[in-house]
Amino acid sequence: MFGALLHIKNYKLFVVNMMLLGMGIAITVPFLILFATNELGMTSSQYGLLLGLAAITQFIMNTIVARFSDTHNINRKIIIIAALFMGALSFSIYFYIHEIWIFIALYAIFQGCFAPAMPQMYASARESINASASKDKAKFANAVLRSMFSFGFLFGPLIGTLLLSLNGYSGLFGGTITIILFTLLLQVFFFKDIKTNKKNVTDITHIEKAAPNMLRDKKLFVPFLAFILLHIGQWMYTLNMPLYVTKYLKEPEGFVGGLASLCAGLEVPFMVLLGVLSAKLTTRTLLIIGGLFGGLFYFSIGVFDSLIMMFVGQVFLAIFLAILLGLGISYFQDILPDFPGYASTLFANAMVIGQFCGNLLGGFMGQWVGLGNVFFVSSAAIFIGMILIYFTKDQKFTEESMV
Repeated sequence: MFGALLHIKNYKLFVVNMMLLGMGIAITVPFLILFATNELGMTSSQYGLLLGLAAITQFIMNTIVARFSDTHNINRKIIIIAALFMGALSFSIYFYIHEIWIFIALYAIFQGCFAPAMPQMYASARESINASASKDKAKFANAVLRSMFSFGFLFGPLIGTLLLSLNGYSGLFGGTITIILFTLLLQVFFFKDIKTNKKNVTDITHIEKAAPNMLRDKKLFVPFLAFILLHIGQWMYTLNMPLYVTKYLKEPEGFVGGLASLCAGLEVPFMVLLGVLSAKLTTRTLLIIGGLFGGLFYFSIGVFDSLIMMFVGQVFLAIFLAILLGLGISYFQDILPDFPGYASTLFANAMVIGQFCGNLLGGFMGQWVGLGNVFFVSSAAIFIGMILIYFTKDQKFTEESMV
């Protein structure tokens, strides 16, 4: 099955570029908070604001670019190249910006412009798939691309740890910039234009007009809120984990990269296993199981105060993230089978809002309750989200039900 995908135009390029993007981002992201707090002198709240503003600009740019790329004759290759260049700029400000508020503003702007790179790669890949003889393998093709991003994320923190030890933060940011620019060059020289029939583009306008109103129907709002809570718990952990390891447990910075790499490495086989389990269990059931694993892991951090237990717990975290990120869109599409565009929008918006709130709440709670207790708040968000998902059973919105 995978061999057939490699015959799709540009698919091999997308596989490589997804892996490179995952690797490049993962080199810097686990250590970004350490640079911001130790080198720039940011507080946890300021760092939470940094990520929160970046999430807002990413949401805005993704929305604008997605609308214009689907409704206007714009070459996705140009969009991807421009976005990758903005990504390189976002990590290059380390070298010439050393004032906190200017750094926050420029990072948020450039990260927002970088955000369309990945979804536009997915969109371009889907166009290639639709124009090929493997159109029926679209879901599997997307799953492979997600797995390659996680595969790249496996090695990124390890490379980041090595670069940090050899050349400090200059090596760290330089490594990310180099990989992003290399990805950009691959896109420039190896991407082949795809001939698409605009008449076959999904009727997004009809879907949005026909879709139910989330704000007026609590049966749809509840799962949306549940996913926000799940992402809040996850992003609170992502924000505070590096500080917890280095400042609370007094461990070397290298263990931050080790934890991130182990989790990313475990996600890949778990995503494959999910493909088997999803045929036997409902998406809702798997999400509840994932929430249970995630909540228990976050709770265990505050109980054990042990780096060893954090490494053991990465198995639980990887299961949670594989289910949350791998099946999230499918969950909303199960609820809204006749409204796939609206379902994807709900999932994306829940993720962005959860990231924004998780970063802000993680920064404030880290200072208020302390690094030793902040993960109890993370686990509470996960468990509440899991309970809300339990009460969304047997809910389905179809075109007939909306008449």
